Amino acid sequence: MARWGFHQNGGRLDSEARHTEWLAPENDGAKESEDTPMTTSLTDDARHARLIAVACPNCGADDPRDWAVELGFSAVKCGGCGLVYVSPRLRDDLISDAVRSGVHGEEAQGLVVTARRDGRKVERYRSLFSTMFADLWQRPGGVSWLDVGAGYGEVLEAVRLLAPSGSKIRGLEPMHHKAEAARGRGLEIEEAYLGAQHGPVDVISVVDVFSHIPDFNAFLANVRAALAPAGELFMETGNIAELERREEFADELGLPDHLVFAGEPQIRQYLARGGFDVVAIERH
Repeated sequence: MARWGFHQNGGRLDSEARHTEWLAPENDGAKESEDTPMTTSLTDDARHARLIAVACPNCGADDPRDWAVELGFSAVKCGGCGLVYVSPRLRDDLISDAVRSGVHGEEAQGLVVTARRDGRKVERYRSLFSTMFADLWQRPGGVSWLDVGAGYGEVLEAVRLLAPSGSKIRGLEPMHHKAEAARGRGLEIEEAYLGAQHGPVDVISVVDVFSHIPDFNAFLANVRAALAPAGELFMETGNIAELERREEFADELGLPDHLVFAGEPQIRQYLARGGFDVVAIERH
């Protein structure tokens, strides 16, 4: 099951999962860094060796239409399903390195994506979750909640304010800098990627993470493996793919830190393949 929403732009999903979706790229702070990107010195051959061309991560079609260019990376729109994705993109190992360190290599001009904690998010998610998950907060014995890509822990702080006694609230954040900061605020954060070993849990939240994941089908399989029976997924992302032209969105896309941009049709396709039923959708 899923509860789902869009920044535009949050909701419940069932595998039971919950999902939210929005109109803007994911505001994880990739563009907010005050660091100045370093000048690239890679030769063309060296840069090409670090990149791979990919077909559409959603429908598998190899029908890319030029859509945007940023920091020398191309975002294309799939002629089959309309998903917007980066191709060619960084190799998987380089994506993982950047996720853990918060710094991209020379091919991305040393883009720094560590961002900073935003305390305003705590009240926003507390307010959203208080109604969207009102049934959960009444459960005797508490609930188990796992936030994937927890960042500085704002979502966990919000859930902690609502969860009944006996609940287990924890997060996964592969970037050391963010995980350390969240632990410093008393939150339970593991520096890891999601796997079946992290379950079973009642709710998995995935907030502003979708665009960073090169293979969301595989990710959803891991979500299902970690969810308890009748567990739920809450997902929040942007709906950039609903725009026909890049010029309709005035902000930066955050390439190549952001790899994939969907809209409601593409997210529904991903969730249906993953075996999730959409319980609710909200647009903000």
